[in-house]
Amino acid sequence: MPHSASVMVTGLGIRMTTAGSANSAGPVDSAGSGGTWDHEDEIGHSLAAATAAVRDLGPSSVGSRTGTVWASSTAGLEEYARTCADIPALGPGRVSPRRAVRSAYTGPVTAVSVRFGFDGPYLNLTGAQDAGAHAVVEAARMIQQGQCERVLAGGSAAWPAVRPGSARPRTEGAACVLLERRPGPGGGGAAVRLLDRARVETGAAGRKDGPAPFIGRCLERMGGRPRRVVLSASAGSRIPAGVVAELCGAPCLDVEARWGDLGAAGGFAALAAAAAMTTRRGEERRGQGRPHILVLAVGAGNAVAIEVTSRTGGR
Repeated sequence: MPHSASVMVTGLGIRMTTAGSANSAGPVDSAGSGGTWDHEDEIGHSLAAATAAVRDLGPSSVGSRTGTVWASSTAGLEEYARTCADIPALGPGRVSPRRAVRSAYTGPVTAVSVRFGFDGPYLNLTGAQDAGAHAVVEAARMIQQGQCERVLAGGSAAWPAVRPGSARPRTEGAACVLLERRPGPGGGGAAVRLLDRARVETGAAGRKDGPAPFIGRCLERMGGRPRRVVLSASAGSRIPAGVVAELCGAPCLDVEARWGDLGAAGGFAALAAAAAMTTRRGEERRGQGRPHILVLAVGAGNAVAIEVTSRTGGR
């Protein structure tokens, strides 16, 4: 995806709940109550978020020329662990064959593509917070290369009991965006474009291979400082929001500090938060230009930076 190319966010869906409590209210839930899923596992979260993202598309255009890109940190892990525990205790004949389908790491992307009849192509990614941002980049590339007209790109995570403890609170759920080359029916939509992606040593801001050079390149490609920064970083990245704010000279929203560890969905939650910020018109009316936001998604050594701007107003 060239640095100069951008695509539009024309749909958004988020479904989050506190890990271990499917009935608890998450930090954001734009999926509403329009669907009933088997249970609130990762596939259920993904289907609920996808329903919200495509709800404004007409029935005839939902699947037509639509691709899917999905990132996950934990897809299939819980079902696989339960299967491994049940087979020795119960015997292979007592384990439901339906669980085998859900134990595949491609489960969310397959379920979403089949449920909505998307005709592809579809791509599955695995990883931490940076995998979610990589999914956005790959989705934009598919659109720019003419492989499809639109792409539903999303990320999800569900933390099973077998996962080692984390210092951060864990949140289960999914977040996704509908990306198109053209703006939405009302002319709205935030524009997103890739700024940079690289291997980054995030342990020390002053190191030659630390975050400072990476962020410096991003600011140069943006043509100046952003209005705000949204950061989604894995626990292993050790990059503080305060360092990012200082390097960018702008307030920084830390997704994991606000909502907990979201895994691959964290990159999408950051993008969703940035897209929501572009709808705040008060600053434009005061002559401060359109919202101009930097999204940073950082995994264990991998970093992706995306620029998000509104389509209205001058810069």
